[in-house]
Amino acid sequence: MKILQVLLFCCISICAHAQVKNNQLDEKLNAIYKTSKITGFGVSIFTSDQILYQKGFGYADKETKKVYSENTVQNIGSVSKTFIGIALMKAIEEGKLTVDTPINKILPLDIHHPRYPQTPILVKHLATHTSSILDADAYEKSYVLEEKVALSQENYTKKELKELKALKSNQTYSLEAFLKNYLTLDGEWYEKKNFSKHQPGKRFEYSNVGSALLAYVIEIATGVSFPEYTQQHILDPLSMKDSGWSYESVDPSKYASVYTEAGNKIPRYHLCTYPDGGFRSSIKDLSKYLQGLMKGYYGEDAILNTSSFQQMMSPQLTKDQLNTKKETKDNYGFFWEVTTAGKMGHNGSDPGILTLMYFNKKDKIGAIFFMNTGLEEDQDILKSVRSIWKEVKQYKSEYSKSL
Repeated sequence: MKILQVLLFCCISICAHAQVKNNQLDEKLNAIYKTSKITGFGVSIFTSDQILYQKGFGYADKETKKVYSENTVQNIGSVSKTFIGIALMKAIEEGKLTVDTPINKILPLDIHHPRYPQTPILVKHLATHTSSILDADAYEKSYVLEEKVALSQENYTKKELKELKALKSNQTYSLEAFLKNYLTLDGEWYEKKNFSKHQPGKRFEYSNVGSALLAYVIEIATGVSFPEYTQQHILDPLSMKDSGWSYESVDPSKYASVYTEAGNKIPRYHLCTYPDGGFRSSIKDLSKYLQGLMKGYYGEDAILNTSSFQQMMSPQLTKDQLNTKKETKDNYGFFWEVTTAGKMGHNGSDPGILTLMYFNKKDKIGAIFFMNTGLEEDQDILKSVRSIWKEVKQYKSEYSKSL
């Protein structure tokens, strides 16, 4: 009986200590919010099997005073690319392709580097941003306003108004049509400058278009649309019920409005190249995602084989590809940032949003940050974000020391 009493006392003490730490983090993050230009944000901290902290601050919509919570949904920018990585590894496991498969053996399109037509672009080139495909001016045509809205100079700065008018003039294209226009010789926006001066496989050059192209390759190789394939192999197994690739895939009442750094509301938009940055989720749902991936990486549970997770999250780039003479702490797996310090994940930034999603393989703790406010060149907002992330890292450090 005494042993049970001691165990119960220890459990109560641990829970009480955790609550104190959470209350302290509440106070710190709330203090940062009150002095920031951020409209709303959310933070989640977790292990592979336990949520340690999860809370929203500020407003999902400041006009209606709708609060930002752990259930608030927004687009997550380039963190979306990690879903391409998972889908790629699943397609490889199913025998649909390999990392060394030339993409033209799969695609109904014919895509070549204009300077190196004899050098095939391989699947792994797209997955590691070494394909030589660049985000040239025409990439901006991917952003399309979903609603017909009147844009008034009274509601936006001159710069914002110019950018929004450009979005308003863009047309919606299917992923296939956009890629055909951008990457094939008879495409409407095809230019040599859509490709770098480097041969495919030789140089790391971050590419949204290249990322979206790989999602399309996976779609053709599997015979299943990319949204359906990720729904079947990622969202459903991880019970991600408030996430998806389109506005209609999530309850509209859960969406956050998004704002410029000046605090002006941005009309709803989508991306024609949606796999590179168009996923919509909440910190609660995305925590389920990263927890599932952490379990897979550690061999605890898997939507993929453990070896697939570890290959995807292992450094793939050489010093030559990174264009450096020295070893660097920053590298890249298959759509995953990886560092020698053990940090793995991705960040995302688009009009009106910023997203951070990382875990550390050494302390086995993950963290996610969502913000429904644009960053661009606003140093005050950047300073606030750094302060928030600093507190998140401090919380993680103290939790690790307490184990």
